[in-house]
Amino acid sequence: MTRLTRSLTLLSLSFVALAIASPAFAQLENRNDYLRLSWRYDLLLKAKTPEAQDPIQKGIDAERAVIKDEMRKELASQIKSTEGTNTSGTDLGPVLEKQRSLVTSLNGSIDAAKADISLLQKEESPYKSGTKPEEGVLTLTKTYPELLAKKAVLEDRLEVLQSFLKQQNDRLNNLKAEQQWKDLGVLIGILTYVAIVLLVFWLERVFRNTLLDRIRNRRVRYVMTKAFTFIVYVSLIFWVVQRIFSEHPGFLNIFALVGAAIVIVSQDILKGFIGWLGLKGTLALGQRVTIDGITGDVVDSGLIYTTLQIARTESMTDLEQVGKLVRIPNERLLSKSFTSFHSTSDYENVEYNITIANNEQWEKAKTLLEQILAKETGSFSELAQRQTHQRMRGFAVHREPPTSRLYMGLTEKRDVQFHVCFPAPIGQRRAVTTQVIQEIFRRFQKEGIDMSPRA
Repeated sequence: MTRLTRSLTLLSLSFVALAIASPAFAQLENRNDYLRLSWRYDLLLKAKTPEAQDPIQKGIDAERAVIKDEMRKELASQIKSTEGTNTSGTDLGPVLEKQRSLVTSLNGSIDAAKADISLLQKEESPYKSGTKPEEGVLTLTKTYPELLAKKAVLEDRLEVLQSFLKQQNDRLNNLKAEQQWKDLGVLIGILTYVAIVLLVFWLERVFRNTLLDRIRNRRVRYVMTKAFTFIVYVSLIFWVVQRIFSEHPGFLNIFALVGAAIVIVSQDILKGFIGWLGLKGTLALGQRVTIDGITGDVVDSGLIYTTLQIARTESMTDLEQVGKLVRIPNERLLSKSFTSFHSTSDYENVEYNITIANNEQWEKAKTLLEQILAKETGSFSELAQRQTHQRMRGFAVHREPPTSRLYMGLTEKRDVQFHVCFPAPIGQRRAVTTQVIQEIFRRFQKEGIDMSPRA
């Protein structure tokens, strides 16, 4: 029973190996080949002398050569109908997959042939030892000549399959190398497109800054800039899309599937990138902004997050937050309020009141305040005006920037009150204000102007 069980197990393994092998290579043997070779091996076993065996052996060798040649032709025909063809301009992806499947099928057929040969070799052991197989034991063959014939055909088949496997492996390696070169070409093409897009961005900016910004009429300059920018970028998008679809016809399906998946999975990232892209000109490092009620200086501007160092403002109650870092998702730039303190200039407006007790000194006080403002903040006013004119060139409406100026009024007690206004660099408001006030007190004391309110 043990030998019967072992034989059944080996036979089952043989059937499994045959099932794994590709159907295209499962019928390379012909039953007539077995019959002819079985007849010749029967004669060889019956021949008793070398003189009688020699011509029979030559006939067996010739018969096996014919069988092997037929196997080669049949296998070549099957491979030709199975493998993918590679023509110029054809997508190598399907061809490469077919070639991989072909090599896998050949390997499966080789494994099946080796398994069958191993079973036949074990079945041959009783014949070689001069004993007959036990009755009732399941075997693959009925007679010794049939066993030798099947074993010879399987060995020839294994030799043919191995020779073709080497050729197909070489072809697979060549296709892989060709695919790698093609992928490299695609990468170079993508980088070329990126370089062209960046070049167009640069040329558009140079042309706009050097030519369009010199148009003096504000409304004409605004219309020309918007029209030029629109034409350039629409033409660029149209050209890129047309080139991609003409060179890669299947890109539309891939783009649709991949794009839909990316949009679903990366909604927050895309929103953040779009928010950063839309406001990247107003999120320069060091600038002061207010995002969703948080005021601070930009210390880092990324594609997904913007990092602010919280600044002190007049309305701030929790001073412990001053100087702390806060990361704000860029998606808030699309849905929350956004204020850039540097949008028109790098200066902010400072205002405060000065009251004098003696109304007869108003002319002297006015002259002194104008001199102090011109001395301490005159350079700030010139820079603020220049920056405002430059940064507002792209807008149709323009307001004059705040400069150092002085206004007069009266209090309820009829005292003369001066309203002092001047620009200060953003972030240096307190230092500049202190310097101006110190100079006012110094000059007023020297000239004897009393700033004490009347009782």
